[in-house]
Formats: sequence, structure tokens, C-alpha cells
Amino acid sequence: MTWVIVTSIAALLALLAILVRGGLLRLRDSVRESWESLDSLLLERHDLLTKLVEHCVGRMRYEQPALERVSRADAATFAAAARGNIPALAAAEMLLRASVSELFALSENYPALGDDPAFAGLRGRARAMDAAIAERREHYNSAANLLNVRSQAFPHRMIARAIGLRAPALFE
Repeated sequence: MTWVIVTSIAALLALLAILVRGGLLRLRDSVRESWESLDSLLLERHDLLTKLVEHCVGRMRYEQPALERVSRADAATFAAAARGNIPALAAAEMLLRASVSELFALSENYPALGDDPAFAGLRGRARAMDAAIAERREHYNSAANLLNVRSQAFPHRMIARAIGLRAPALFE
């Protein structure tokens, strides 16, 4: 009789462990998918900013330092995203936003550039891309936060350690 009770408890614990593991792996996959979605948008923006800087090079001759700052910040953001280094990406992202804002402010000093429909299109796409990146960053952070919270609670924490699950960094 006691062996039935012991076997039943062991079976329930095994079932619980299987369910917890499955839930943690689904959350991990959700984090991975949201990162890939964000990463593809970051790559798309990298290409867009390259075009924007190339478009401005000939027209903003006296603003080369500002254009170089945008290019350096964009390269740093691209490199951090390629490595999957979220803290470095967040820092590079702040520099990139500041340098692009400076570039757009300086472009107001060049009426020919402001009247250029190609530049206006690139600027509009860059602003729309920033909004889309912010939305996907929120989605990534939400998924990462959910995984982090779940993997810290009992019994999830024991299973997370057993399968080597690491908490993903948030994209601040």
C-alpha cells in the first residue's frame, strides 16, 4: 500500500517537472523569437541609416563630424546586436538616437536638403523605424521579464538550473 502512495507521489513530481520544463522552454523560445524580430529590425535600420548618411554626405559638407558620429554609433549598435550583447546595445542605441537627432536638427540649416523628397522619405522611414524598434523592444523585454520572473520562482528555479537556463538581459 505505501509503495502505491510513494509511486503516485513520484509520478506526480515527475509530471510537474515535465510541465514546468516545457513551460520554461516555451518562454525561452518566446524570448528568442522576440529577439530575432527585434534584431531583424535593427539590421533594417542599419541599412536605412547607411543610405541616409550617404544621401547627406554631399549636401552637408560642413557637418562631417555629425555624419561620422551617426556612422560610428550605427556601427556600434550593429556590432552589439550581432554579438547579442544587450547592455552594449542599449548604450550604443542611446548614442545613436542622440546622433540621429542632431543630424536631423542640423539638416534644418540646409533648405535644399529639407526640400529634397528623398531625404524627407528617409527621415520619415527612420522615425517610423524607431517607433517599430521601441515596440519590439517592449515585446522582447516583456518576454524576457516573464522568463526571468518564472525562472526565479519555486519549483521553476530548480528546473531552470537543471536545464542550464540563463536569465536574458533586458534591453533598457
